[in-house]
Amino acid sequence: MEDKRNDVLVVDDGAVRVGINNQFGDEIGVFYFYPTDIGIIKRFNEVADKFKDVVKPLENVSIGADGKAQDDADVKALTEAENNLFELCNYLFGGDFAKAFFGKMNPFSPVNGKFYAEIALDVVSKYISDKFDAETKKITARVEKYTHGVRTGKHKDGKK
Repeated sequence: MEDKRNDVLVVDDGAVRVGINNQFGDEIGVFYFYPTDIGIIKRFNEVADKFKDVVKPLENVSIGADGKAQDDADVKALTEAENNLFELCNYLFGGDFAKAFFGKMNPFSPVNGKFYAEIALDVVSKYISDKFDAETKKITARVEKYTHGVRTGKHKDGKK
């Protein structure tokens, strides 16, 4: 009889599962990403640079007291801006970031004078920065451990 089991390799690729909670501690989403991927910094800056272009069509949108756009052009502008933002956010993280953060609240909802999307991206930016700094410190400590003797001359000519 032939063995039909599949082998699986598990590689720690640095991915983390991040829960997203609101101010009351209730989970509103979850996403997975690679906080120490050095490419994320470049992608984050690209997304930040394009954010103004994403929200520009919203400058002339009229929202009624019922929270709905006033006409077809407004609906089209909102939908286009939302789709563009989702595309950028998903590009940034290589996954469905948009659903995780904006599945329960429209990204262009106002919260304390800002779009909800701005608040979410600010929180993510700080999180990425903190994670990246922590990983960089770990690398520096490891490199220091192995290069200390070389830098101090204590291992010259193979001697301690």
